[in-house]
Amino acid sequence: MQVLLQPFSELGGLWSELFIPYGEAVDQLGTSPGGDDLMLGPEFGTQTPDGNYWILDAAKQRAAVFSADGTYLEQVVFPEEVLVDGQYFQYQMPQALDDGSIAVGGFRGEDSTALLRIVDGNVSSTTFEGAISWVTTDGDDLYGLSFEDAQPYRLDPDNPPGVPVDWLMTRAGTRFSIVVQGDEILVQLPDAAAPVTRILQLRYSEDPEVAAHAGIEVETGVDGSIFILFYGAPESDDSLGIGGFLRISPEGVVSDVEPIRDPFSPADPGSPAHLGVTPLSSDAWLVMVDEDGVRIYTRGLVAS
Repeated sequence: MQVLLQPFSELGGLWSELFIPYGEAVDQLGTSPGGDDLMLGPEFGTQTPDGNYWILDAAKQRAAVFSADGTYLEQVVFPEEVLVDGQYFQYQMPQALDDGSIAVGGFRGEDSTALLRIVDGNVSSTTFEGAISWVTTDGDDLYGLSFEDAQPYRLDPDNPPGVPVDWLMTRAGTRFSIVVQGDEILVQLPDAAAPVTRILQLRYSEDPEVAAHAGIEVETGVDGSIFILFYGAPESDDSLGIGGFLRISPEGVVSDVEPIRDPFSPADPGSPAHLGVTPLSSDAWLVMVDEDGVRIYTRGLVAS
């Protein structure tokens, strides 16, 4: 089936916006110098089951905690021993687990990965073999893909390193696989009532004959839903940003593609961490690191 990706526009009316500005105050987020004279914002964030947002404020070397309505609550400062060379915060793609703890991966070269843990306000890190990008969670374990061959891995955050597996797992405990193959995405749901295989053909909405290429981010809900965020370009014009957001139901029904705003800005640190789901729920949200601050867009479950 075709998935029509649209030029970046505005998010639809179903989304509400929460804005956290940059600044020097403790209730504001920081920026730090990047390449090409850019000022980079936080390494995105995650939401714990109590509804609070934990933003990885790399510039201020802390996790800044905000309530669901954006009220600043507290901070957890990262100790020197978890920083690279004692001074650099190099962790990406945070995931909140169902027990309220937080796990954050860190790429450490061709053959090792770091894992930062925040448990009851205590921060620790460990490094282990295997270059893995940890991309999603079932609420208890992390799931990721190896940089070498995209082999799926599962990681118990309390017992690294990870182990190779055949499938990723949703927050409902059901198996799934999503594989990008050029302008197509192969989706498999073996635990659906009738096992499902879908081939999503990425196309440009203004001319469905034109193939599109896109990066994706994937998260899941406790009902077994799968959410996919797309961003890329049509083959006819690689300077044109296009994207979309959709939900795949536990039975494999693919929703209409919703338009999205441009997820990137000069302050974006570059990690594929714009899509999240609140633990113990099927509520998807988006986070954008902009030049003036961080914007979080929330909504409930997308109708199929």
